[in-house]
Amino acid sequence: MSTPIGAICHLELFVSSLDKSPKFYESLFGWKTSGHDSGYLFWEDTDGFTGGFTTAGGPVINPAATFYIRVDNISEMLKKIERKGGTIIREKTEIGGDNGCYALFRDLSGNNVGLWAAD
Repeated sequence: MSTPIGAICHLELFVSSLDKSPKFYESLFGWKTSGHDSGYLFWEDTDGFTGGFTTAGGPVINPAATFYIRVDNISEMLKKIERKGGTIIREKTEIGGDNGCYALFRDLSGNNVGLWAAD
């Protein structure tokens, strides 16, 4: 699936169980999962849209979804976000396995939003 710059390209669901939650979505909607590393599973819906299940390394007290927006240059976008009043939560981080890089920021309303780029 080719995702244009500026489009939502990934949706992350924070879950309390990497056993139960993926099976729940698979049984209801036919999503397929594949492992990435400890505490994370990729999922793909029946139309090819992808996301991930994560426990975020600990118990999930207030589960939420985080969407990721595709950008050309994460570092430049983080600078723009700060200039506009956003807060950087995680600097540019390599995902590994040729899966690109990501970063996280908090918008003006307190929502956590991700950025993704191929490099």
